Amino acid sequence: MEVSVEQSEGLRRRLSVEIPADQLEQAFSTRIKQMGQRAKVPGFRPGKVPTKVLVQRYGDAARAEAVEELLRTTYPKAIEESELKPAGYPTFDIQAEVVGEPLKYTASFEVYPEVTLTGLDGLKVERPQVEIGEDDVERTLGTIKEQHRKWVAVDRPAAKGDKMKLDFVGKLDGEAFEGGAAEAAEVELGAGRFIPSMEEALVGLTAGTETTIDVSFPDDYQAENLKGKDTQFEVKILSVEAGEDPALDDPELLKSLGVEESAGEAGLRAKVREQLERERDKAVSGKVKEQVMDGLLAANPIDVPQAMVDEEIQRMRQEAVQRFGNMPNNDPDAMARMLPDDLFKDNATKRVALSLLISEVIQEKQVKVEEEDIDAVLARYASELADTEQAMQYYRSQPQIMQQFQALAMEERVVDVLLEGATVTDQSVTFDDLMNPNNETAE
Repeated sequence: MEVSVEQSEGLRRRLSVEIPADQLEQAFSTRIKQMGQRAKVPGFRPGKVPTKVLVQRYGDAARAEAVEELLRTTYPKAIEESELKPAGYPTFDIQAEVVGEPLKYTASFEVYPEVTLTGLDGLKVERPQVEIGEDDVERTLGTIKEQHRKWVAVDRPAAKGDKMKLDFVGKLDGEAFEGGAAEAAEVELGAGRFIPSMEEALVGLTAGTETTIDVSFPDDYQAENLKGKDTQFEVKILSVEAGEDPALDDPELLKSLGVEESAGEAGLRAKVREQLERERDKAVSGKVKEQVMDGLLAANPIDVPQAMVDEEIQRMRQEAVQRFGNMPNNDPDAMARMLPDDLFKDNATKRVALSLLISEVIQEKQVKVEEEDIDAVLARYASELADTEQAMQYYRSQPQIMQQFQALAMEERVVDVLLEGATVTDQSVTFDDLMNPNNETAE
């Protein structure tokens, strides 16, 4: 067998293989004999059909199967002989074969890039330092009270903060306009979900009121026909409800949050602080990891096999389908139309590049994970669920999930190893800025 390699653009390679004619003919003869053992030909007993007759009847099929078998057996040997590392499946091109002549074929594929790591000792990382303050705890408790707020009907004029249910019909120049009507619509006055001037006009109305209010649409409203327009809304107030927040030691509230009634408000505050600390630790770890990975990638730009990027795009698309739901995950063409490759291409390329670099770091630095590393990741994820022990038992019974935890543990170990040679600067930030870094920009 003769093997030669041609380097194409980037990571593409073209492997040319020539198989001696006698090897091809031997494979063909073997296949014909195998067919003869089970062939049913009128006038001949099974296994007694002459070779000439078999060749006439099954020659093309036997030769095709012989060629397929030779490709299957010789391609791995050719790869080993050429010392290549294919990334993805090859595309075969078989030259027209002629009886009595060698079989020639080419295999085109991409190879893994050669990676020589640099800059591992020059990484710069800013590590957030965050203290959980009483303001953070109070803010979270306020959110909890809002989430468990009970609404009670009141017989008084509506005020900001109340919830109102109403029917309405909007009119422009005396004519109802599309999208301007609703029945039993709910609005929390002051929450900003309705047009500001409409919410303001609803304040002071009582249940049972039927009236017409003036509503001015803002100049930047999305509907062209309503931008900056003055309209009238016929409204019928069905109900007005006031919100009642639960006390922090309310038994029902404590039970719903997994806090013992005997622990009271103090127990709830302690649980909230613990949760905020877990969120902080997770966010800090994520930001440090992101900086380390970005630094690793910046110091080691590499070409990545398109085949691996394509696979990653498919994986990310499937993740998106599972995350959003209500999408045709059994129809690949429909998925591709709704979630085209361009949505994932950049991130997929980054993921592939990082996976190759991480693999090289693991080899070069001989990074290993121990059982306790995997257990720590498992415990961290399980602690976010109501029944931690049950969650841990379930995770341990799922080999695929445990493999994912092992991969996460390995990534964390890689980050730890890279941090040993990095310049790490502590940066004091608030919990709110840590969790919502875009707040200032958004304002």
